[in-house]
Amino acid sequence: MLRVLFERASRISDSVTYDITAWSVPYVYGLQAYGLNVFVSPGNPVAAVSSSLTDTAAGKYGYAVRWTGINNVRFLAQLLSKGVKVRYAEQAFQSGGQEFEKGTLLIVATGNSSLGSSLWSVVTAAAGSTGVTLYPILSGFVDKGADLGSDKVHFIHRPKVGLLTGDEVSSLDAGEVWHLFDQELNYPVSQLDADDISRLDLKKYDVLILPSGYYRNLSDKATAEPLRNWVREGGRLIAMQYAVEQLSKLEWGIKAKEPDDKKDDDKGKKDEDYSVLHRYGNRLRDEVMNSVPGSIYKVELDNSHPLAFGYPERYYTLKQDDHVYEFIKDGGWNVGIIKKDNYVSGFTGNKAKQKLRDGVIFGVQEMGRGEIVYMADDPLFRSFWENGKLLFCNAVFLVGQ
Repeated sequence: MLRVLFERASRISDSVTYDITAWSVPYVYGLQAYGLNVFVSPGNPVAAVSSSLTDTAAGKYGYAVRWTGINNVRFLAQLLSKGVKVRYAEQAFQSGGQEFEKGTLLIVATGNSSLGSSLWSVVTAAAGSTGVTLYPILSGFVDKGADLGSDKVHFIHRPKVGLLTGDEVSSLDAGEVWHLFDQELNYPVSQLDADDISRLDLKKYDVLILPSGYYRNLSDKATAEPLRNWVREGGRLIAMQYAVEQLSKLEWGIKAKEPDDKKDDDKGKKDEDYSVLHRYGNRLRDEVMNSVPGSIYKVELDNSHPLAFGYPERYYTLKQDDHVYEFIKDGGWNVGIIKKDNYVSGFTGNKAKQKLRDGVIFGVQEMGRGEIVYMADDPLFRSFWENGKLLFCNAVFLVGQ
């Protein structure tokens, strides 16, 4: 079992398979792992760092919390639900001899006077229940980087989130999102029927999530245009998988990457297309040439963008199709891209592998005062692809703040 769960490259006896073909634990959890060919004796266990602080007086100015995983999002969700004002640092900084990376949460007394003396008890209780570590900040002036009162520190507005569900939406994909909010974050999310989108008052929501599905209304300009206007007025649209594909067909959406045209031969004539000739007995194997039944690709991240805060300069995604999109050239950011050599593990058909190169997988398009977050792959796959959960939460809580 260990050999299977930790193998770098999946060993598949037959490419015709019914399920995902890559599942290595280090990629699933975003862990740095090492393969050794000799036995290693364990050293002394590292003592756990306590998340509680006995000297609360040291944190009278404020606390910092590193943004590294889903526990930190739970902590943020608890504070927002209790009315605590939280900020995040856009750039890395140093304070009190501690280094803090981009995305670090900041809770300071300034702006939280309405909570009075209960502020720090609320903060420490949330830290204790979520297992995060609080670092006292003694001053708004830092040792290195931008001071905490600068424009590099952003206030996190508590987002009102809507989730499209119904017949047009994949129940599995909508369920993953609902489970994350309801069971893991304990953060409110409104389930909205996609059939009613033209009648919804979208101004009630700051974030609207479109899980993978086939949205009939997106092909209707009369319905799609109000959605565009809602984004331009400050809304944040998060589109996932096939929802991204449908947006790519609109005038204002991201564009699907087209395969390279076939080259002409020396005589100026195009090669005859023999690919249309198939043997009936090989039909299943011919189909897998274009299939991607769950393989792992390395995504190169721009972790200076809030969508990728908390990550190194790479992320391993589980691809389930051959969809890749053109780089966003103007008014947006190509936060996660794949290049031609970024295949890692699992089965990918030959034709699909040719398409999966030099395109954007995770991007943010700025539109008026709002944004569209594109997630061509599912970072919440079956609620077990743990390393993608922070990426999704960044889209909900940090992008556009």
